[in-house]
Amino acid sequence: MNGVKGSPISMPNRETTPLWVTGALLLLLMVSGTLVYSNTFHGPFVFDDINFITKNDPSVHMTRFSWEAIKKAALEGKPQHRYLPNISFAINYYFGAENPFGYHLFNLALHLLTGGVLFLFFRQTIVLCFRQKEDGISVGWPQPTLSPELLSFFAALIWLVHPEQTNAVTYICQRMASMTALFYVLSLLCYVKGRINYRNKRIKTGAGCFAGCFFFGCAAVASKENAGVLPVFILLYEWFFFQSLRMPRSGRSLIWLVVTGIAFGSLVLYFLGEDPLHRILASYDQREFTLPQRVMTEFRVVAYYVSLLFSPQPSRLILDHDYPLSYSFTDPSTTLICFAMIITITGLAVYSAKKERLISFALFWFLGNLVIESSVIGIEIIYEHRMYLPVMFLCLAATDLIFRAIKNQRAAAVFLVFLAVILSFGAHQRNQIWATDVAFWTDSVRKSPQKERPYQNLAYSLQTRGELETALVYYRKSLEIKPHPVVYFNMGVCLYEIGYYSDAVDAYIHALKMGYQTPQAHASLAESLARIGEFDAALAHFGKASRLDPADRRLVAQKAALQAFLGKCREPEQCLTVSIQQAPDIPALRFKLAMLYEKQGKAAQAFEIYDKILAEIGPSDRKLYLLVVGRMARRHAASGEMDKALALLQKAIAAVPDNSYFYYETAACYGMSGDMKNALIWLNQAIQKGFRNVAQIRSDRRLECIRNTEEFQNLLKMK
Repeated sequence: MNGVKGSPISMPNRETTPLWVTGALLLLLMVSGTLVYSNTFHGPFVFDDINFITKNDPSVHMTRFSWEAIKKAALEGKPQHRYLPNISFAINYYFGAENPFGYHLFNLALHLLTGGVLFLFFRQTIVLCFRQKEDGISVGWPQPTLSPELLSFFAALIWLVHPEQTNAVTYICQRMASMTALFYVLSLLCYVKGRINYRNKRIKTGAGCFAGCFFFGCAAVASKENAGVLPVFILLYEWFFFQSLRMPRSGRSLIWLVVTGIAFGSLVLYFLGEDPLHRILASYDQREFTLPQRVMTEFRVVAYYVSLLFSPQPSRLILDHDYPLSYSFTDPSTTLICFAMIITITGLAVYSAKKERLISFALFWFLGNLVIESSVIGIEIIYEHRMYLPVMFLCLAATDLIFRAIKNQRAAAVFLVFLAVILSFGAHQRNQIWATDVAFWTDSVRKSPQKERPYQNLAYSLQTRGELETALVYYRKSLEIKPHPVVYFNMGVCLYEIGYYSDAVDAYIHALKMGYQTPQAHASLAESLARIGEFDAALAHFGKASRLDPADRRLVAQKAALQAFLGKCREPEQCLTVSIQQAPDIPALRFKLAMLYEKQGKAAQAFEIYDKILAEIGPSDRKLYLLVVGRMARRHAASGEMDKALALLQKAIAAVPDNSYFYYETAACYGMSGDMKNALIWLNQAIQKGFRNVAQIRSDRRLECIRNTEEFQNLLKMK
């Protein structure tokens, strides 16, 4: 493209600063950033760190440093197309396995390096603005004596210590965002240096800088998809700061436009494939929102991002937001307001471009660098780390406006130092939440109490600590909001480890019914079934597990051991007796034996066992407790001991107040006693709680005393 006419670009004398000053400012940036994040080095792996680094992605578990291992991490690591972050995870794993210290150190180094490069990029941009002002072009610069170093330093400092950046730095796997930003800014800085050298006739140096621009641009694209807009911003930067917003007329300008279009289109095809529309629509297949809902919600999300820039209290920062959807422009009404805000920002950027060059570019930079993650692609609604790159030039524009508002440069500098200190304390305080995974997810649960995922992650963190009973509380809270098969599976693991084998069986069955058909799920269910004496069912699930993973010798061995055991003892009673002798502390096995005695007509022996079990266990062993209570209540009722039966049923209702079965059994007990009033009351409650077996209600002889009443018939109609 053609540039502004005049002498070759050079730095005015007032902007020439000794290298030691630049070095000192860079050192101050490094020290400030290190202090802010000094409490993060031992923060745990959380959320996608576990999926992408520690547990679920062995592709990055590099134990031997080799080209093949690096290639495997790059090409097979998750997410796809993020080659460089995956390689960095593999290198971290090679040197420190799952010790988080090295990962956090790497993340901080990336953040500090990005801050340093940003300082240099800001400085170069300001120099170009000074140059345009000297050529008689209005760029809205109020103080010609303002030092580019001073303005760039404070802008980079505000960005570096801002609490909104904590998710991109302290959250280990989001080095994807910080690494992309580093290479993105490096690419632009190399482009600017290349343009200046080229116009100053230093062709070889310029060519080297352009090569660096291409290299770092490719590195940005290899880090995360949002680097796809880089070609557009190189062109936009050229138009703003080298072409002074002159409309392209020459053939060279048209070539630039074509090249940029080809580069951007190629990146779209690279990330979205040959049918981008289908890929975008397919991204919503597993989402709970539609494309229009996401787009409308993002208007409000962008406004929320802006609010965090100006009001980043730790109480507003969270990894896993529970952000409500927009269903129309008026539901909620803030959707239309936020849409109008974005249109206003865009209009302001266009309107102010001639006279307020830097502010206009900052607004375009903000909106343009959000467009991939805050528009049509069906990814998560909101994450704070998405602001890491877009807010960069907003920090420069805000710093510029502060120097304008406070005419005295020293006073403005003091104010900015004070602001940086406040922001640093906020970021340091926010980072304290990352001290342990339990503290982190407790904070998330407090801030997103209606979202199931924070409860799931808090429960998992407690589970890994061995706090199984507390973990179960949070798993159940998660299920109350939304069922999930992995939650049921993890509950099964907790219940099994505690010794609540009957409950574990139920949890694993729920997981399987919801599609969690994994070898581990079937094997875990088989182990639990064996623990409660359901040997045939256990054998069947060991078989399913080994068919799903025939290479797992442990599954084959477990199946063979159970077959051998059943072959030796042969009869069910004998098998249960032997199992009880081997594991006398498992009441579920004795319960199974008591049930067998009942079938054989040995009621006295059966209920003697039930009595002993009930004396040993409590409501925490939920399934077994309720089974025993139910059988004991029936026994007492059949024997005419209604008070004992009703007392047991009340215990069951206290343990599971929403279980309709025990309400029905209470109604039946009152019916057997001839207490029509209470029989009808409890039958009504059973139906209200969801008891749906009409045939049983009609035929149950225990309800004979109320069968011919009008109230009974009305209850059946209500049903």
